[in-house]
Amino acid sequence: MKRLLSIILILFMLILVFSSVALADRPLVSDEVGSKAYSYIEALTFAPRVAGTQEEFAAAKMIEQYFSAAGYDTELQPFTFAGGQASQNVIANRAATKKPKTRPTPLVIVGAHYDSVPGDSGLGGGLGADDNASGVAVMLEVAERIARHKQEYDLVFVAFGAEEAGLHGSFHYVENMSAPDIDRAIAMINFDSLIVGDKLYIHAGSNGKTWARDEMLRLISLRKLPIEMQPGLNPHYPAGFTPDWFSDYTAFNQAGIPIVAFESTNWEIPPDFDGYVQTECCGSFWHNREHSDTLATIEELFPGRPMIRLNAYTTLVFEFLKHLNL
Repeated sequence: MKRLLSIILILFMLILVFSSVALADRPLVSDEVGSKAYSYIEALTFAPRVAGTQEEFAAAKMIEQYFSAAGYDTELQPFTFAGGQASQNVIANRAATKKPKTRPTPLVIVGAHYDSVPGDSGLGGGLGADDNASGVAVMLEVAERIARHKQEYDLVFVAFGAEEAGLHGSFHYVENMSAPDIDRAIAMINFDSLIVGDKLYIHAGSNGKTWARDEMLRLISLRKLPIEMQPGLNPHYPAGFTPDWFSDYTAFNQAGIPIVAFESTNWEIPPDFDGYVQTECCGSFWHNREHSDTLATIEELFPGRPMIRLNAYTTLVFEFLKHLNL
């Protein structure tokens, strides 16, 4: 009996050893690129974050705290829209930590809107997981990761309010930029609706300034990331570009700043080929009453898809910012 117990104990210890080795060879989920963004989506989807509501303001304060915890100087930029409704942008600043090679110091802006459409309206917004907790979540993880590195440019992250009400937050931000800041802004990166669509896209803006998108395309090829340009099947939308008014990059594009816009949708669905229908199987989640924009619903229909997209977008933008030499 004692011998049998000894054998069982030895087998148990061997199982523990081999299990430990296997776990040691497997990266921890918490360290996987995109996993922090996933947790931010879960936190931000506590309720619909409709522009001008207390829930939108609560989300703004939550985002401000995340930026502060990552070491950024933060502020709320209040504004009004639609006859006096109140909203705010959340701004996180980090000055250049290496001496710039050029003067004036270059400026890079990264943004995403944090408001959502009403969850119980005909627009069917649910909790705004894809549109646009996903964009804010990637922005926050990129901000945390890049804060550990030195950069030779000024860096600003902005969570825009009232995008769904008419891009009010981003236009307010650009209208309050100084002329020198507009002139030294070398790129604006925008995240909007990243985790549902069949494909992952990168766009430049209609002002034709493509250097930042082109550099990211080089990184996409180098890192073998599943991100592509829209193919231009609609003659009104040239391949690799996005028109104004689809998201918060619009004001920056119109100010002449090079923009890079990210979204996950499907620009190859007929008859319009305009990217508005996100999936072949299930249509769209943004502004669609048929599908509730919640993380649970997305995972049920597309198991694992959100993490694939969060990983790809976070990896790309972090690598771009980390290796940006000017």
